[in-house]
Amino acid sequence: MMGNLARTKGALVVFLCAIIICAMSISVATTAPVRVLKQANSSPDDAPMPLALAKMAEILERKSNGALKMEIFSNSQLGTARECLESVQSGVIDITSQTLAAMGGFTDAGLIFDLPYLFKTEEDAERILDGPIGQTILKNMESAGFVGLGWYSQGWRHLTTTKKEVHAPSDMVGLKIRVMENPLHIAHFKALGASPIPMAYSEVLTSLQQGVIDGQENPYVNIKLSGLYEVQKYVIETAHIYDPIPLVISKVVWDSMSADEQKWTLEAAEEGKIYERELTRKMDAEIKGEFQKGGRNVVIELTPDERAAFRQAVESVYQEWGPRFGDVLQQILKSQE
Repeated sequence: MMGNLARTKGALVVFLCAIIICAMSISVATTAPVRVLKQANSSPDDAPMPLALAKMAEILERKSNGALKMEIFSNSQLGTARECLESVQSGVIDITSQTLAAMGGFTDAGLIFDLPYLFKTEEDAERILDGPIGQTILKNMESAGFVGLGWYSQGWRHLTTTKKEVHAPSDMVGLKIRVMENPLHIAHFKALGASPIPMAYSEVLTSLQQGVIDGQENPYVNIKLSGLYEVQKYVIETAHIYDPIPLVISKVVWDSMSADEQKWTLEAAEEGKIYERELTRKMDAEIKGEFQKGGRNVVIELTPDERAAFRQAVESVYQEWGPRFGDVLQQILKSQE
């Protein structure tokens, strides 16, 4: 009888221990640390970039089984492009996606992509960005504190004007065109005979309304979502720059992540990139169609000869800046022959 009692007590102890261990496991699982990445960008909420980042966040959470999440702050909620980039350098903000013009104040690694008429087609641009050249340029950003996760895109940048059609470089003479604070953008429009005026994006609409400037240049999505089309009659499809946007994470943050976290982040960024590029193409086509049917705007599609004339007119920019880019520029041009 005493033996039976001892066995019963022993079984009870084992049972209670099992319950305690199970409870501890549940407690550990429910309190496991979750890393939340803050992503800052300057785009409107309904632009392709934030929409693609939302998709990336879903993928990231799914791949990590909830261990890694991403919060998205669009519309410059966390500061200007410069402020966000500074915060990413220090690790206060984890991830950002800003134009190469904005990043030029921190690294000139991607400056070559601001050369006008560098890419002949969208396919050429994406092939080069995703290939060794584009990946090397992303790698070179690490010295400035940024780890590249991939090349997202705003599509092609086009010219818009208020009162004057543009079909040739000679039509640009004397026009006051807002540009980003980027030496290549300024040199580009000077070469066309225009007067480039560097200006913050937030000031463009008001400046157009007041006649301070005659035109500006942006991708279709920005022209529409920022209301620029309401004060610009002509949209000229110059397609002078395919506008890649590097998605970068703070090197401070990256170095603190586990191998799994880095893997999940890269995979989610890659899927988000594919989604974003497709969405940009879709929205560009839709917006162009709206402009053509709306009656407010005139969309001017340049002929191949007209486009070639613009490329020839900026040859001085290549002569001035080409030596700085050396073999990389020659590789990009040769790969498109």
